[in-house]
Amino acid sequence: MTLVQPVGMDGIGSSVDACGCDSGFVTAISMAEAAADRNPAWWNEIWTGADDALEAAYCSSKLLGALIQSAAHRLGVPAADIWGHIRRTGELPL
Repeated sequence: MTLVQPVGMDGIGSSVDACGCDSGFVTAISMAEAAADRNPAWWNEIWTGADDALEAAYCSSKLLGALIQSAAHRLGVPAADIWGHIRRTGELPL
């Protein structure tokens, strides 16, 4: 990490709006963290306090889609196979 970072960059050098979302990205990541911690009260607090909850929901979907496509690429299988697997089993191969 550098002491001076370009505008729009996070601490690890990635573009903060790489998913194409602006404020929704931060909300989506916070909601995902709350869900991973199995804390629905925290998740709901983030959701209800969001500037634009629909933008956050859309950004969450974009992030999940990118993770699933990345998993397919890592596994060397077509993304359609992963989508089908998730629909059939509910299991995320991440």
